[in-house]
Amino acid sequence: MMKVLALNNNRRIVVLVLLTLMLVMTKNYYHCYGDNENDNDDDETDIIISDNTNNTTILITEEEFEIGFVQSLRVQMPPLLKIDSEYQSIEVYESKHYGKVFTLDECLQLTELDAPHYNEMLAHVPVMEYFMLFPSPSKLKILVLGGGDGYVVSELLKHSEYIRTIDHVDLDRTVIDVSAKYFPWAYNLYSDNSDKVNLIIDDGANFVRERLLIKDSYYDIIIQDSSDPYFYEDDGELVVLPSNVLYSTEHFRNMYRLLSVHGGVFIFQAETYNIPSNLRSIRQWKRTLSETLNYTDVRYGTIGIPTYPTGQIGFYVAHVRTTTCEEDQCSNSDFYDWDVVTKHFNSMTGNKTKYYHPKIHKSAFDLPLWVEEAIYN
Repeated sequence: MMKVLALNNNRRIVVLVLLTLMLVMTKNYYHCYGDNENDNDDDETDIIISDNTNNTTILITEEEFEIGFVQSLRVQMPPLLKIDSEYQSIEVYESKHYGKVFTLDECLQLTELDAPHYNEMLAHVPVMEYFMLFPSPSKLKILVLGGGDGYVVSELLKHSEYIRTIDHVDLDRTVIDVSAKYFPWAYNLYSDNSDKVNLIIDDGANFVRERLLIKDSYYDIIIQDSSDPYFYEDDGELVVLPSNVLYSTEHFRNMYRLLSVHGGVFIFQAETYNIPSNLRSIRQWKRTLSETLNYTDVRYGTIGIPTYPTGQIGFYVAHVRTTTCEEDQCSNSDFYDWDVVTKHFNSMTGNKTKYYHPKIHKSAFDLPLWVEEAIYN
């Protein structure tokens, strides 16, 4: 571990650049890496800077080996929390600009500042699209898989008058408890909304399989807030992660069966188009949903978010319904009644959204030409 103490501004910049180059040149380091107080692996290098105010900071760094992209966020030391759950290491840091920072296994999950970008879209896009299908809906039954930080659930509750129940399924109870302690949207989230929100500690894929065994069990909306299904090491080796099962054809088929036959909406985290292997998966998921499983209105939407690798992440939204639109209409956002969206957006309860609004919902499906051609052939 290398330390640089009390340097003037110019020298600090030079030394930081040199140390960063050393870090990038290191051959053996993880997909995500940061502070490793209990790790004796000499192949990892932490860059620690201490300035004249005695504020010590580290870089939380994530590298996408496939494209040679490295992204870092400076956070303050010591962490607000560092704990190991049954499944993963959990850390909470404070940062100068982005507020509190939440990491799992040293991979950044969210920051207070830009968490609304991703989570508001994942919550409000499917609800609003359901409203466009059914402008005067009955009470909604919603399933949320993952998202133990609670942000998506907190956003859904802005539509509380239209919701019957939210079943929130997450595997790691510790993530939920930590979020409730450190992030304001999760304070008392489940205790204050116990009449609508059911917290279920379970594996998401297993929960879906078991729910299908219950007669007449269905949801109007399913939101899958899952982590990455895989990544590539620096030697090109594919590392398949536990969440990969949530992207299998079998799981997507189970989701289809669990959605209401009268009309349902499915949305899930769908990676960034800036990484070639991700873009191939995005294209394959489109084929699986549209051609193999007969979802309708399958569209890839994009979200700008600074602290995610390459600054962009996407989602797929897909419908299950008895009536379908012509293909040229499905690819045209004007097919949808945006006045309905505006009406419901203006009637939402609680704090205003920071990222989501009807215009960004509508434009989220406008992609760069090369991306559109890659996905939609």
